[in-house]
Amino acid sequence: MKRQAPRLALLSILLLAALLRFYRLDAQSFWNDEGNSARIAERSLDLILEGAEGDIHPPGYYLLLHTWRALFGHSEFALRSLSVVAGLCLVVFTYLLGRQVFGLATGLGAAFLAAIAPFAIYYSQEARMYALLGALSVGSTYLLLRMLTGSGKEAAGPRSPPSPRQRIGTAIAYVLTCGAGLYVQYAFPLVLIAHNIIFCLWWLAVARRSPHRWRWLAAWIVAQAGIALLYVPWLPTALASVGGWAGAGRAYALGPALLDTLRVLGVGLTLPIAEATVALTILGALSLVGLWPSREDRIGWIGVATVALYLLVPITLIFAFDLYKPAWLKFLIVVLPPFCLLVAHGITNSARWVARALPTGDRWARTAVYIVSYAGVVAALLPSTRNLYFDPTYARDNYRQIAADVAAVIRHGDGIILSAPNQWEVFPYYYPDDDVHPAPYRPAEDEATGFLNPLLDGTHRLFVLYWGDDESDPQRLIAAGLAAQAYKATDRWYGRVRLATYGVAPSPDEPTQELDADFAGIIRLLGSAVEEGPYAGDQIVLVTLFWQALTPISERYKVTLQLLDDAGHLVAQHDSEPGDGLRPTTAWEPGHAFADHYGIPIPSSLPPGQYTLIVGIYDPSTGNRLPVEQRGIDPGDHLRLGIVNISS
Repeated sequence: MKRQAPRLALLSILLLAALLRFYRLDAQSFWNDEGNSARIAERSLDLILEGAEGDIHPPGYYLLLHTWRALFGHSEFALRSLSVVAGLCLVVFTYLLGRQVFGLATGLGAAFLAAIAPFAIYYSQEARMYALLGALSVGSTYLLLRMLTGSGKEAAGPRSPPSPRQRIGTAIAYVLTCGAGLYVQYAFPLVLIAHNIIFCLWWLAVARRSPHRWRWLAAWIVAQAGIALLYVPWLPTALASVGGWAGAGRAYALGPALLDTLRVLGVGLTLPIAEATVALTILGALSLVGLWPSREDRIGWIGVATVALYLLVPITLIFAFDLYKPAWLKFLIVVLPPFCLLVAHGITNSARWVARALPTGDRWARTAVYIVSYAGVVAALLPSTRNLYFDPTYARDNYRQIAADVAAVIRHGDGIILSAPNQWEVFPYYYPDDDVHPAPYRPAEDEATGFLNPLLDGTHRLFVLYWGDDESDPQRLIAAGLAAQAYKATDRWYGRVRLATYGVAPSPDEPTQELDADFAGIIRLLGSAVEEGPYAGDQIVLVTLFWQALTPISERYKVTLQLLDDAGHLVAQHDSEPGDGLRPTTAWEPGHAFADHYGIPIPSSLPPGQYTLIVGIYDPSTGNRLPVEQRGIDPGDHLRLGIVNISS
């Protein structure tokens, strides 16, 4: 039974890891990149390879997901479950590496930390390649140590080079694992560089005592050549793809960036640093204690040095190659295993020191240190884990809900625009109809006009999904074109995606109603053009206002348009800055007049009848409206524009 205890402990850890990763696996929608994975996996193998040539990722994960999809289906749960399996492999190899380097207690402790790490859980629940990248990272490092030290039962110094009898199988497995890593993610070379530094340290410090050290060096060169040979077919494509990466711009201070790195490894992506101070202090201190070698470790100081290099080399390279920015924190998955190993080794060292400090070397005291330490880590990670599952702030962009909301109200003659090209994969996953139009990527002005004009001529309403505007449309040409020619009625955020609804109709060249209303002596409303109706529920009231600035304006004001019932109660409303926020009042030129479009969404439950339309201007920082005066009408804080008829 005593021999079975470690296996039972590892099995329990794996069951816990599986529970944490399968729990609410399909609770959230696919986001853009996951949609990309789902749609690429639908293709034939040759099309996957062809598509990867123009992608920023190699084809390995997509090829594997293609096979996985054929076996288990294309649901969110099925496609994400591949990452769950990869996440479980990460836990297993973390255990094996920890046992190889430090012994059983640290191996089990590190596996437990990897099982509950919010960072690992997050990427084990995403249909992307990062959980697999982490598993291949730690798996290849374990095989590297097996090549250098054998099964762990031998001494650290080699008695013979990697002979065909003893090491050839491990060497082949290492080469294949590293080759797979290169085909899965372009960040894997960070791990290979760490491996070469680890080998050089080992060769200089340990293998020099062996009469076969030059044969060891030759064997290592052959292994690296084998990895390179496996990657030669894809190497030109990889160089072209990585060469097109733009650096992060070094727009960060090194100290806070390193602290953020500790935050990601320690408590994951779902807890701000301000709320993680205690947890990061504990984990940081334990990792430092873990750097202390112990005579009870299997391979002594060389093991500590190996784990430390495995952790620090990729992090150093991330900063050296200017790869640190929020969108690329996922690359840190390659160093989560050594971080868990150092924290677990720190707990093991602390338990050993406490036991040695007692006259009898009390093993119960050592056990108590383990229990208290790991319980403290669990308590420190609970807030981040809770946020991961339940806090909408950290939820993935909800394309599933967007598609459902659009499908509930869209009618014949409406259209859908996707502002970013990589929305094309994820949105049709949930909404596979034909009335979806992806906007051109980084359009020139004539491209934006050519794209919008046919849609504006042939649709009644447009549903537009905005995402990543700084990248996909940095000049805001699509938004500006819609603001100038359509009538935006609603804005709603679904994570980082904004769904805007526009009414579409020809824009009037001049007011149908002259107003000449004065707002606080700084803004004049020259007139309006309002289609009185009748309108039905879910339609959009189209309003054009003709503004003129009387003086330079120092504040950014908002316009509010409201529908009131007979009792003066608000029944529908639309507030925004002029020009859909693209023509703020601070940018108005005195004396210049322009037309401004607004849409008011009519609730489907609004009873038929006549409703009064009013307009006001207010300061959003205070909520106070500007006073308005019009000849023959008493001053007030709003202006009546007319009657809107609502039919059944």
